[in-house]
Amino acid sequence: MEVVSHSCCCTVPAMPIKKVRSTFTSTGTQGDFGWMIEQAQYARSLFIFNDNEAQFKEFHANEPSGLLAGGGNAIIRPYQGGERPRAAGIPTGDGVGYKQLDAHIKDVIDMALEHIEKLLASGNYDEIIYSYDSVENTLGSGIFDIDIEVRNYIFQALEKI
Repeated sequence: MEVVSHSCCCTVPAMPIKKVRSTFTSTGTQGDFGWMIEQAQYARSLFIFNDNEAQFKEFHANEPSGLLAGGGNAIIRPYQGGERPRAAGIPTGDGVGYKQLDAHIKDVIDMALEHIEKLLASGNYDEIIYSYDSVENTLGSGIFDIDIEVRNYIFQALEKI
């Protein structure tokens, strides 16, 4: 059997990643990340959840506690593990919601965004799904009271991916 290889003279542009804004209304429906991530239609979706800084850092240090389910949309934290992660966290607080967007917080958020972009570059995903606050047109939050500047920074970055 002869194997013939062809080199392509052109490149095919990557399909843009669809952004899906999701608002939680009740369990077992659209907006419930724990339910959605189990549905077949989201098999090629990367869910972005609001994480706490401690467990975000533990995940990136390969600590088992970085994969423990949390409250709110962080219930999907375990899905960020494995060969083909289905979720990625973005820190929105550390014990309490971030109260301002300072250099440290921006650096931690940027680290999360870089991780998300790396995952998306794999070609395994068609869309990202993240929490949305339709009243303030920004990142949604439920557990943490997060400074609006922090939420806007994350939201605008996700919209540009």
